[in-house]
Amino acid sequence: MQLIGIAIISTTLCLVIKKERPEIANFIAIITGITILLSVIFKLNFIIESIQNLASKANIPTMYISLIIKLIGIAYLMEFAIQLCKDCGENNIASKLEFGGKIIVMTMSFPILLSIVETILNIIP
Repeated sequence: MQLIGIAIISTTLCLVIKKERPEIANFIAIITGITILLSVIFKLNFIIESIQNLASKANIPTMYISLIIKLIGIAYLMEFAIQLCKDCGENNIASKLEFGGKIIVMTMSFPILLSIVETILNIIP
């Protein structure tokens, strides 16, 4: 509920200030976004621990689970940064950041793909 209040107050401030001082409105939007992001990140610890516990019970190597958690984190952070760029009117930077994020995710997920292919090749005689 606090996040909703912060968002409504910030949006109202941005709308009032944007006509006369658009740079301050952008600054308020950025600070609000960072505040929301930080408040949500601290709550993710429970989910990460739960995923790691499930992985250990299922005998999934820790390397894969930590890689998947990192990939999800990168995807969310990239989306946050992309939306931030769009909010500031920098659509060109946002599109380049989106492309870069996809390349990073693809590169980081490659070891998992290799592992899957190796497992399939070991199953097939």
